[in-house]
Amino acid sequence: MNDPKQNDFFSLTFSATHDRRSLQPMGCWVALMLVGVLGSFCSSLHADEFHRVQRYSVRMFSFGTLTVDTRMGDLEIEGWDNPRLAIEAEKVVRAGSAKKAAKFYDQIKVQIEGRDHRIRLSTLYPNRRLWRPFRDESKLSVNFTIKMPYDANLHLKCVDGDVTVSGITGQEILKVNYGDVEIDVPDVYSLRLLDAHAWLGYVQSDLHGMTQDSAGFARSLSFSNLRGSQIIIVRVRMGGVFIYGNEE
Repeated sequence: MNDPKQNDFFSLTFSATHDRRSLQPMGCWVALMLVGVLGSFCSSLHADEFHRVQRYSVRMFSFGTLTVDTRMGDLEIEGWDNPRLAIEAEKVVRAGSAKKAAKFYDQIKVQIEGRDHRIRLSTLYPNRRLWRPFRDESKLSVNFTIKMPYDANLHLKCVDGDVTVSGITGQEILKVNYGDVEIDVPDVYSLRLLDAHAWLGYVQSDLHGMTQDSAGFARSLSFSNLRGSQIIIVRVRMGGVFIYGNEE
């Protein structure tokens, strides 16, 4: 006769073995993804930087709106007295040689849509793959130098990069996940609303009556003036905000 306890033992053993086997494919996928991420990161450490610059120009009127949506790279934006939007896009590729870098330049697309009153600037990266979601992403970035009408509006979103804005009197709404934001306010007395917040980092200002220098969690700076016209809103997840101006 078969022992019931022995049968129970065998069934439990089989069940545990079966569960472990069913988890093996999932564990293999996770391991492969981690190896891919680490491998991509380590390879970028031993690479050189190669650059390619492209220039764009489009008509843009005063009080128009420029919307910027970028993933990786620094942005320097300056206002000027010219009814045009001038963009210099510097593609930066980290690779072992110029030959290897050449194949990556076309993987990043700089896209400009619209003109006159509404213009959208964005960067398009290759689609992410499930098993290697960050493959080659750390090798590719685009730095922008932008000149736009000083009295136009700026709406910007950047995932990873430093942003510098100067000479803009229009509305500014800036959102950065990882990086620093530096704003030169042309006319402090024309500010209607200043609302700056860093979830983790610092907020600094040398504007009259708003001097602040602090770092840590949930740092913010706010100011309102009903007689002013310019609105500046800044949101940074990890990084810092520095706002200054020339007061006469």
